[in-house]
Amino acid sequence: MRAFLATLLTACVAFAAAQAPAAPSGGGDATDPVLRVLLAEGVERFDVHVGEPHEVRTERAAMRSATPLRWPVEVRDGALYAAGFAVGPWLTLAPESGVVEVDGRRYRGALRLEVADGALRLVNVVDLEGYLRGVVPAEVPAEWPAAALEAQAIAARTYTLANLDPAAPYDICATLLCQVYEGVDAEDPRTDAAVRATEGRVVQVGGEVARTYYHADSGGRTASAAEVWGYDRPYLRGRTDVAVASPHRGWTATLAPGRLAAALAAEGRDVGTPTRLEITATSASGRASRARIDGTGGSVTLAGPRLTRTLRAAGLKSTRVTSVGPLTLRGDGWGHGVGLSQYGAMGLARQGRTAEEILAFYYPGTRVATLTRDVWLAAR
Repeated sequence: MRAFLATLLTACVAFAAAQAPAAPSGGGDATDPVLRVLLAEGVERFDVHVGEPHEVRTERAAMRSATPLRWPVEVRDGALYAAGFAVGPWLTLAPESGVVEVDGRRYRGALRLEVADGALRLVNVVDLEGYLRGVVPAEVPAEWPAAALEAQAIAARTYTLANLDPAAPYDICATLLCQVYEGVDAEDPRTDAAVRATEGRVVQVGGEVARTYYHADSGGRTASAAEVWGYDRPYLRGRTDVAVASPHRGWTATLAPGRLAAALAAEGRDVGTPTRLEITATSASGRASRARIDGTGGSVTLAGPRLTRTLRAAGLKSTRVTSVGPLTLRGDGWGHGVGLSQYGAMGLARQGRTAEEILAFYYPGTRVATLTRDVWLAAR
């Protein structure tokens, strides 16, 4: 096996890398764009399994492997090695059927492994619709009503397009920091159907894709982008949410002093060991907008987005909270509260609302339209 890998990596090939496609085309039209999803970075080694014929590409060349292979890839002294051989700054593995396995998890599209800051960065290069098949069931339960699943698919598609950046090393990450993406093994026939039913449909405002932020549960009232992040969008305003049964209401949390101290340190603040947190002002949506934190080494008052970041980093599900003890808070909801509430969307769907009506409720002043080449190019 090692000898075969060496042959692949060192043999003279029939065409140069510049002649080979840089990524799976995904059809190549305006409604099927290709994106780069960050799976991991800062790692030293990965074993990648490709269980079928696949194309192997490096900076210098490309060729086809007719057999399944397991690729041990690592970074040594700032250089990328595969099967013990230096391959240049990057390596792309593109399976013929479009499924690659990393640490037991399967993803559609190709996998690009590259050196970044002296370690490995893994990027899944995948067409948008295939990517969404691994996002929607990771974000909401597949047994929810079809209209809620379709609203989630449209919101996720739009959010993705709004984050494309050809100048960046990747477009979007696979975690809660962006959108949760779990690949092929998360796919479900019901969420697949929602993706197909809404293919190419996006939320638009003024001819451009909107910033369709979403979260799990608003706690009863959504927040504006201005109160959470400090900037305004006319379609991201706070409003009373639909009444819905949710497991994320009426929770109580006690902040760990060490975690709160670390969250404060990330904001350049130090009060020693925190001993008390008091909410002193709330925003229009009932979220904490100012708080005083006392500790063994002093006190600090935080407000606005800085307070939001600190409380979320300290472990709170939401900042729609009230003080009930020295470091204990009672709260409602889960997430930043801006845009679509996933539990709210479920509630509206159960009332008989369509996906378009759900999206209009959470993003007022927008419309759902089919992605066109002009909008696609503008998003890039």
